[in-house]
Amino acid sequence: MTLQEIESTLPPLPQVLYEDSNIKSDKKRKDLHEEPSVIIESEAFDPDLKSQKQQNKGKIPDGGYGWFVVLGCFISHVIIGSLERSDGIFFLQFQDRFGLSAQVTAWPGALVSTMRLAFGPVASIVCNRYSVRTACFIGSIMTFLGLFLNGYASSFYFLFLSHFLIQGIGRGLAYSPGLFVVGQYFDKRRGIATGIGTSGGGVGTFLLVPLIQLFFLTYGYQGAFAVTAAITLHLSVSAMLYRPLSLYFRFSERKVIRNNEELNVQKSLITENAKKASCPKDTSSWNADNNNGQMEVSSNLQNPDGCRYHNISEIKSSLRKKETCLKSSFKICFPVDTYNRAIGNSKKLFHFYLLRNTSFIFFCLSTILFTAAFKSAFTFIPAQVKSLGYSESEAAMVLSITGVLDTVGRILFGLIFDFKLFKSHRLLLYSILISSIATVPFILPSLEEYFAICIACGFFGMLTGGFISLKSVVLIDTVGPENSINSIGLLLCFQSTGTVIGPPVAGALRDATGSFNLPFHVGGALMLSSGCCMLFSFIFRRRQLRQKKVTKEVGNDIEP
Repeated sequence: MTLQEIESTLPPLPQVLYEDSNIKSDKKRKDLHEEPSVIIESEAFDPDLKSQKQQNKGKIPDGGYGWFVVLGCFISHVIIGSLERSDGIFFLQFQDRFGLSAQVTAWPGALVSTMRLAFGPVASIVCNRYSVRTACFIGSIMTFLGLFLNGYASSFYFLFLSHFLIQGIGRGLAYSPGLFVVGQYFDKRRGIATGIGTSGGGVGTFLLVPLIQLFFLTYGYQGAFAVTAAITLHLSVSAMLYRPLSLYFRFSERKVIRNNEELNVQKSLITENAKKASCPKDTSSWNADNNNGQMEVSSNLQNPDGCRYHNISEIKSSLRKKETCLKSSFKICFPVDTYNRAIGNSKKLFHFYLLRNTSFIFFCLSTILFTAAFKSAFTFIPAQVKSLGYSESEAAMVLSITGVLDTVGRILFGLIFDFKLFKSHRLLLYSILISSIATVPFILPSLEEYFAICIACGFFGMLTGGFISLKSVVLIDTVGPENSINSIGLLLCFQSTGTVIGPPVAGALRDATGSFNLPFHVGGALMLSSGCCMLFSFIFRRRQLRQKKVTKEVGNDIEP
């Protein structure tokens, strides 16, 4: 039997398995280098597999590995949330060490939160251009470096470099990817998934805030910042759990191939046909591997065009010779996600087309006002408790209680807002939630009993936990899931305005009046204004949906 007759009995091979023996262009080498896993993925043997892969690709997982992504978001919020809620402790340490006024001392804490939020658009660029894992890894390293340098600050103004700039950029790159990737992995369960992921902020407030206070009492100023910096390196765990969607779909396709029973049957038939053919030893042989779903072809087999087939294992091993351990590890830690390019996510820094959305504008304005009051409250709650004659440990315990109920609030409100009854009214319920939070800043300055203060702060933490966890969920309802990454980054940039204004203004009011009563009352008024702006966002969103519905009905009437 001739070689041509043997080849006619075998199914056609994909073109990637052979190359011209006389032509070795750089382009072919480049293509092979970009796809080192050269596999016959059985589409030639299973006609239904290709359509199955096309149906699965681009589909939101809504579970599965997505829960590991939620775990990564949870760990990220434990660390970042505890640092944010420890601003009151840092404020007292900076004031004791450098002896400056409350207004001046409040600036580093306000600016680091501002940088974290203002870096939202930049974080979305890194996620779109590279991946969420890359952004989180870089953020982990920079957060560690900024906190470590805080311990060696010989001057208060050095904190503007270490605490504000370096640590602020690190927090921004480590915080935003968790919100992005959870929104990508979930649709129907987005509310509860986001609630569980962001509930780490409350857990961090309960566990790490008292620990940070203990670090300062045990190790002193320099040692406490060194230990806290080491804890932030655990953000790299979150980075590894953030699997880009392009990798997720790639693994899902391989799993479909391995589990395809018809493929194994057809491969066994091909193997039997190949054995029956009286093929010379130096011509060709087929080796079907039922375990990994790959087909190997002997390197001596040639087709009629003069091209020779290669053994797949030899191709893979030759391609990996140049792949060092360091380079391979770098690709794993800093992968490039092709999914965002496929769906057309832009790499621009600012997406001004979103500013034409009136509902989104009122959403951003509401967030600015609320953040200004929220940041001021958490900065000065420990100082307020301490001014009533309680110790620093008791002041830190108030924040811990706030953190516990913050966690409860994030999960509870995530479940409530996922009910079908409330899904179409999320913006309205969100505005009511914001207005309810405003009652606490009005009441808190008049409380003197420690138990009453704990109850008020716990209620405040539960409601603010719901606000924070549902922010990205309600925003996606406002602008659509296709604009999720870009809108969240832009919203965080607007939110940074509130963090830079709130604490310094509240500190100035504290220095002018000598008490924290007026700063808390002003914060309550800002939260009420925020609730009104969110109500306007709901009204304009309903109007937009109504206009789209009318336009669609008119278009259907025009069609013949």
